[in-house]
Amino acid sequence: MRALLVYNPAATTTSPGLVDVVIRSLRAEVKLDVEATRHQGHATTLAADAVHGGHDAVVVLGGDGTINEVVQAVACTPVKLAVLPGGHTNVFARALGLPRDPAEAAEAVVAHLRAGDDRTMSLGRADDRFFAFCAGLGYDAEVVRMVERRPRLRGIARVGTYFYCGALAIAAGRAEAAPITVHTDGEDPSPGLYNAICCNLDPYSFAWRLPSRMCPRADGAGGLDLTAMARAGAGDLVRLATAALTSDRVPRLPFARSWHDHDRYVLTSAAPLPLQVDGEYIGEHRQVELRSVRRALTVVAPPAGRPRA
Repeated sequence: MRALLVYNPAATTTSPGLVDVVIRSLRAEVKLDVEATRHQGHATTLAADAVHGGHDAVVVLGGDGTINEVVQAVACTPVKLAVLPGGHTNVFARALGLPRDPAEAAEAVVAHLRAGDDRTMSLGRADDRFFAFCAGLGYDAEVVRMVERRPRLRGIARVGTYFYCGALAIAAGRAEAAPITVHTDGEDPSPGLYNAICCNLDPYSFAWRLPSRMCPRADGAGGLDLTAMARAGAGDLVRLATAALTSDRVPRLPFARSWHDHDRYVLTSAAPLPLQVDGEYIGEHRQVELRSVRRALTVVAPPAGRPRA
């Protein structure tokens, strides 16, 4: 098997020593080429070259943003994707059940390659961009945008930065900046909603070791799930976050509106709202179409099960 290792040298937990360990582990099983990303979007280019160059797999060492870039190139192709946690949250790797330690994850990936362990999963697509686990329009994307503007604080406070920026966004009135209408095939439009979060996988994210279960039935095997809020005051958001981090009852909250296993949603708003995919801010939108792309990605991973904490 021929594989390409794409790593982000600027990722939170990635170091030259770790890259060397990962390379040694992978070369025990595959013929390996290695490339480092140099700028935003470079991982997509490297992965596309691997697809067209006859590689069988792309292995990514980096955070969820780097993984998302690679997904853009390997989606809907025969090339397999293996992921190693090199960022600070690593939602996708943990949702797949891989170890949190990158060196241990590399050993696990090698074992899965030897055993032929892989599975085909669905992806989401927000307009023209694939996402592996989530997309969000409104408040949660505003928080992502604020975090990205504070890289130094993020490097120090890690997950705490999201709670800090969440409070700032509420204080600035961004939680209810403009109402969202959710359109789904076969149903009447649902207007007057806020903080629309679409999930391809459960969990939506992690806060330290706690999974945030905004769409607890999303499993990456079928359509997309979506949760939105009929109101988004500070108390409502605290209640939502508490429910997501401690239970699977978010869809049962009285101010939550949830959909399960749909192939398509269209989110509209009278004013532009921030959009994030896989935890990366990608601009403001008045309308976004969210589609499920079935059997779009083959991942090297253990059989489907509960995510690692």
